[in-house]
Amino acid sequence: LPTARNRAVNRARLTGWLCLLALPSHSACARESVQPASLSAARAKSPAVAAPAPATRPAAATRPAVATASDAPSTAPAASPEPVVEADDKTASTGKTATRAPAAAESPARLEATAADEPLLARGQELFGKYCAICHGEQGDGAGQFAYLMNPRPRNFRGEFFKLYTTQNQVPTDDDLLRTISRGMPGSAMPPWGHLPRTDLQALVRFVRRIKQDAVTADAGRKLAAGDLNQEEAAQEIADRCTPGPAIIVPAEPAFDELRWFRGRRLYLEGCASCHGADGRPVESAVKYDEQGYPVPPRSFVDGIFKGGSEGYQLYARVMKGLRGTPMPSYEGTMSGDEAWDLVHYVQSLTRAGAQERAQLRMGTIVAPAVQGKLPDRPQAPEWEQSRPVYVALTPLWWTDERIEGLVVQALHNDTEVAFRLSWIDPTEDTRAVRQDEFRDGVAIQFSLSPDPPFYMGSPGEHGGVNIWYWKADRQKDLDSGRQDVADAYPNRAVDQYQRPDGVPMADSAFQGGDPASLRPYLAYLTSWAAGNLVADPGLNTSVECLVARGPGTLAGKPANVQRVAGQAVYERGAWYVQMQRGLDLPAGEEHGAADERAFRRGDYLPVSFAVWNGSAGDRDGKKNISIWQKLVIE
Repeated sequence: LPTARNRAVNRARLTGWLCLLALPSHSACARESVQPASLSAARAKSPAVAAPAPATRPAAATRPAVATASDAPSTAPAASPEPVVEADDKTASTGKTATRAPAAAESPARLEATAADEPLLARGQELFGKYCAICHGEQGDGAGQFAYLMNPRPRNFRGEFFKLYTTQNQVPTDDDLLRTISRGMPGSAMPPWGHLPRTDLQALVRFVRRIKQDAVTADAGRKLAAGDLNQEEAAQEIADRCTPGPAIIVPAEPAFDELRWFRGRRLYLEGCASCHGADGRPVESAVKYDEQGYPVPPRSFVDGIFKGGSEGYQLYARVMKGLRGTPMPSYEGTMSGDEAWDLVHYVQSLTRAGAQERAQLRMGTIVAPAVQGKLPDRPQAPEWEQSRPVYVALTPLWWTDERIEGLVVQALHNDTEVAFRLSWIDPTEDTRAVRQDEFRDGVAIQFSLSPDPPFYMGSPGEHGGVNIWYWKADRQKDLDSGRQDVADAYPNRAVDQYQRPDGVPMADSAFQGGDPASLRPYLAYLTSWAAGNLVADPGLNTSVECLVARGPGTLAGKPANVQRVAGQAVYERGAWYVQMQRGLDLPAGEEHGAADERAFRRGDYLPVSFAVWNGSAGDRDGKKNISIWQKLVIE
């Protein structure tokens, strides 16, 4: 056992000894690199173990490289966004190929970090704070401001596990991280960032890896200081936990036939059906928990959306290695390569065609052409044929199979007003939200006041706000058919109401067809309306609320007397068609201004995003389906 003297000696030696530690060059970081504030403070107070960074790899190719087994290179092949592909004699008849990740990570060169990494790390920290911290947290611990809205939860980069990797030791390479950041993670709220410049993506990879390395370094330092590890053991632990190992070898993909389908189904029923269901639809009672204690419902194979991709080699790696930190186990050592392929092919046979592709969030361009005369007077007006429809994919923040997959967006303007038509498939029409278990359908458009907005809800800085138009199905129903109130949900209720001086119940004069203006002298008794809550205002004559925000927790409605966005909607044949419309210019007056509302001009090229609420799925507030930012062009 270590003595107190040995522990003291270890602490004294720690800093000087670690300066001699050779660092792999993959994502190599300068000793004095940019760090999150808490990490920098911790390093200033106590010695830290210098984290190794895995070896750098050559520039990525755009497609997997192909080579025969006989002419495989003796040196490591160039890195690629996907595992390198090799063909062998067994695949000649099927045209399928065996895959393996590049061998470069197996024996990384060990080089000292250079000061040239500092600008890249600084850029990575800046981008992380702007785009990632709202979900992953300022310190990368998965505790961002919006994390509570999400399931699966945002990744804790300071923790032990990454889910997607192409290495046998399950430590991701830079290419693995870059691929996940670029493509996002379908089946979760993780959006793609592939529209960012490649240097920015590389900076994010470098900074995420530094967060992980610093956490591992601090952990090894604590163990060293406590005498639980000696110096060599601490160095080895850092290397083992931070350095990508040899590539996962994926054997040649065999042809799929009835016999293999039979064997795959047998394996599926034995090993998978208890969670994922005999027909690929998850068993509701089979919800398990991840390493942080959060619920993880089994994935629906019928829906066909896989976080790491739906290609055969991607599913093969998940079957054999599992998903670390989740209930999904590894079958490595218990299942042969042929058996794994049979299972993969059977799972693929359960999925809906094109589901993975439709779930991939992408940035598109929505054009609002100029038209002569009046804009369409209803969502189903023939004038909408003049606008090119654009499909926008959505993802739920809290993943559910009852999600809205996407919506179709159209826009028009006539130099005076601009109109948008949003349509989406929804099997239920939810137009009342009176009972505690009732939730409305809804849709919102979010306009950024900045040309380069953060991920969500704006930011506090100048021009950092967002302007949101939020249509509500229950408000539309109120305007079309009369206000729905407690009496509609509970016709046999017993109620005691405040009385006006003339003896007439207040609710009868306003909410049952009377004049809301007659209640204004008595707003002291109608506190929600008096506080400016648009939901409680019986005089609001539009189904669209104009809202503004400058970051999480700042959402607020414009006063009722300046709500200028008009809305109307039709529910027809299992789909909603919603039209929202407003003047291009903002009305004069202090209640309107470019500081928080969006004005439109010909030639505008501005960010816009969308959200849809499915009432039957319990969507409300932050539980919704969202898009990433799109581009809106006002012709």
